[in-house]
Amino acid sequence: MKKVPLDENAKSLIKKCEDNEVDTSTMGACQVLLEEMDRGNVVLKDEPGESYIQMAQNIKKEDVPQVLRIAFIVRDSGDITDTDVKNAAARLIRAIEMF
Repeated sequence: MKKVPLDENAKSLIKKCEDNEVDTSTMGACQVLLEEMDRGNVVLKDEPGESYIQMAQNIKKEDVPQVLRIAFIVRDSGDITDTDVKNAAARLIRAIEMF
């Protein structure tokens, strides 16, 4: 999968997550995305060795920016076609935008 550059909106939302406390609904949206990625066998080259399901089970507030970065990659990738994964990514992005 080719690397997808993040646009300015994506970068500002990631910064927003890094600078603010996130709520539990945002954490839940992160978990859903990671679980869908695990279920859909989505593989991103740049991600750590931990499985998505492990990431979902062990998620902490400081992990949200990383998961949001994943959401933008999923959303913008033409290689990922699983609609459940794409929808989960879009929901997380919207949750952060409204946060």
